[in-house]
Amino acid sequence: MNQPLRILHIEDSIEDSELIRLLLLKDKLECEINRVETRSDVFDALQTGLIDLILADLKLPNFSGMHALEIARALKPEIPFIFVSGTIGEEMAIETLRNGATDYVLKDHLSRLGPAVRRALAEAEERTLRRHLQLRLREVARLEAVSTLSSGIAHDFNNILTIILGHASLLTMEYDRPDRVLEITETITAAATRASEVVQQLLAFAHKGEGHTISTDINRRIQEALPQIKATLPPKIQLVFEPKRGLPNILADTRQFERILNNLVANAVESMPNGGRIALTTELTGGDSIPDLLPEFTAEHYIRFTVADTGSGMDSTTREHIFEPFFTTKERGRGTGLGLPVVYGLMQAHNGWIHVESTPGAGTQIQLFFPVPQQNLRKKTSPVHVTDPALSGSETVLVVEDEADVGFFLQTILESHGYEVLLAHDRDQALNIFEANRETIELVFSDIGLPKVDGITLCMELRERQPKIKLLMASGYSPKEFMGRLDGLEIEAFLPKPYTTKGVLSCVRSILDGGTKLVPA
Repeated sequence: MNQPLRILHIEDSIEDSELIRLLLLKDKLECEINRVETRSDVFDALQTGLIDLILADLKLPNFSGMHALEIARALKPEIPFIFVSGTIGEEMAIETLRNGATDYVLKDHLSRLGPAVRRALAEAEERTLRRHLQLRLREVARLEAVSTLSSGIAHDFNNILTIILGHASLLTMEYDRPDRVLEITETITAAATRASEVVQQLLAFAHKGEGHTISTDINRRIQEALPQIKATLPPKIQLVFEPKRGLPNILADTRQFERILNNLVANAVESMPNGGRIALTTELTGGDSIPDLLPEFTAEHYIRFTVADTGSGMDSTTREHIFEPFFTTKERGRGTGLGLPVVYGLMQAHNGWIHVESTPGAGTQIQLFFPVPQQNLRKKTSPVHVTDPALSGSETVLVVEDEADVGFFLQTILESHGYEVLLAHDRDQALNIFEANRETIELVFSDIGLPKVDGITLCMELRERQPKIKLLMASGYSPKEFMGRLDGLEIEAFLPKPYTTKGVLSCVRSILDGGTKLVPA
């Protein structure tokens, strides 16, 4: 006997809910209906109950169907959601589908309900089957990769050990020739360093699923990493970043993303021994624009991060092997062959994918697709709610705070009032961010008690680079302890800790409006 269909019905009318049960039963769809009509009941049902289908009225006395849809898509995105309402118009119907509803049925056309339910359940079952097949295919691919990986490890480490053991034996033969001893030890050191690089890449590959993902602004993360990357580039390599502004956040492990970025740039550099150009771009794209050769994606929108170079490119044979561990076209000793396989593995850990386009002599373009959580997409497109417009703004503020929770507090309250916030945790990170954004930063809000180099020294360096930059400093210590240094720096204001939300916003707004400087008490 088939199990009855478990339906969560978000509806304030008992009569309408019973009518729907009878109509589905008449259509040979036996069901158990759990009727709810409040926000808390919807949360409880979605978090604790087993549900096959969600039906919802558009308007309820103390709740809305659109809000229910938002909650359902966040908690149970795989469950079909059908609006059953007598108040839905054409524009609203389109809006519900755009926000993730499966279908809609008018209450005066309930004859459509049975077919709509069957179609929604069939599509959900097909999506589930596809996901299972994808998981099986990925598992098979992993097993094949393990075999290739084992062979590659054995090959590389046997070569490395041969170098080390062979040259160690040479030491016993050349012990009385200091110049030869030095040459041999340098070779042994180079081999050990090569082994260490392989181990580090293997650790990144093996632990790709153990990272900590947080809501991440991909543009900001790239911007913060650029100064350090550019410092390592050969003189003839030009690196440019062309971001699309206003992108929603993704869920990412920041350390893993940094490894992805470094590996891709390093690969691009290797393909341009005589110099060239590397272009980094970001943009928001829909799932329907994903290349056909990639597996089915489960999110509606993705951030596409592209790394394009003007290097030598790859032929079709090389492209077929680029994700195989230890496959490399570089000279022996100039690479581990784990760069792109590591990127491949880390993209899987982020529920994303990688797509490569390349032509011999015409460069390579690598596209990474990061899924965008639906709530992040809405957050970016919704207007910011500001409780006090007089304290809001749109300027860019560099916040330097080593205490993570305090930094998060400052970033949250400033961004909620419209400001663009760049967050740094120490002097080096602050200088890198400042150099990458010096044309847009209008205020630096720095704690004094930073590790290694204090905030006053940091702000002195920033004033040397940008004499007109406005400075706001804070500390849990009394300003009397460093009054002389603050006077010499001529800061705009000093905020003693603990500070309040209103105190921070009022002080920031006053400084940016060019008001009277606030002298430390």
